[in-house]
Amino acid sequence: MKQIIIATHGQYSVGLKDAIEVLTGAGDQITALTLRREDHIEDYEARFVEEIEGAEEGALVFVDMIGGSPYNVAMKYQPQYKNYQVISGVNLAMVVEVMEFLDQKSLSELSHMAKEAGQKAIEDFGERLEPVVSLAQAEETARQVGVTQITLARVDHRLLHGQVVTKWSKIANPTAIIIVDDALAQDEYMIEVYRSSAPTGVEVIVAPTEVIGYAYEHQTMPKGNVMLLFRDLVNVQRAYEAGLRLERLQLGGIPNDGTKQMVFQAVNLSEADVAILNLVEAAGTEVYIQVVPEEAGITFQEAKGKLN
Repeated sequence: MKQIIIATHGQYSVGLKDAIEVLTGAGDQITALTLRREDHIEDYEARFVEEIEGAEEGALVFVDMIGGSPYNVAMKYQPQYKNYQVISGVNLAMVVEVMEFLDQKSLSELSHMAKEAGQKAIEDFGERLEPVVSLAQAEETARQVGVTQITLARVDHRLLHGQVVTKWSKIANPTAIIIVDDALAQDEYMIEVYRSSAPTGVEVIVAPTEVIGYAYEHQTMPKGNVMLLFRDLVNVQRAYEAGLRLERLQLGGIPNDGTKQMVFQAVNLSEADVAILNLVEAAGTEVYIQVVPEEAGITFQEAKGKLN
């Protein structure tokens, strides 16, 4: 099992680990190494070496800044142990991004993912911030008349995150991304957060399931290529009950809440989930699982075969 070591000045690493546990529920693979003002560097080095020696399958070492003592220590021992990679400028987004893939990808691949996600997370909102789009405005936008092509419909509990922005959006080439989520549609602050995460030139709409079902049935979806994102299968079910129909539905990230079983990396299904997907499939939708574009996925039938 690969490890993540967050090595920083002060309590920054502890705070990051706590935030990651809140967001992902995971924490056993994360070690927070703090270097306080009163600590002796020799003691810190000993703690670092102990963690590296215990990382039998390798580790990603995140440090706060190039040239700082945590960075210097990490670089000092890398030629000797060679079982870890160092990534500087640690922020929350980059660590969360790699958590799901620690046991599926190499250290080099994980390091690249972390760097990409970390850079994407940096934004100057003084230049980019625009007025919050209200639910009423989102509904009005959804009623724009024109030719609509749904190029990707994906279930992913992280919604508009690094992989969707940097990878799937390049494939789907959307002019609009619609997040279909009843709860999120009532949260104007989070609507703006997701809007600010969008690729340049792509409109983000957060709409409730009833609105998206109505827009689909009455052919008033936004013009152009549209990507649909669902947080979970409950919202998919509600949208279908409201009238939505899709040619294909991609499952890309469904966490285990204690009631589900893993059928593919990062995708877990419960009996209730399977029941929803059976109904979706019966409505003429092809359901498949694919986490990232560069790796093959599996069919829904193959996924069901993995359930006990």
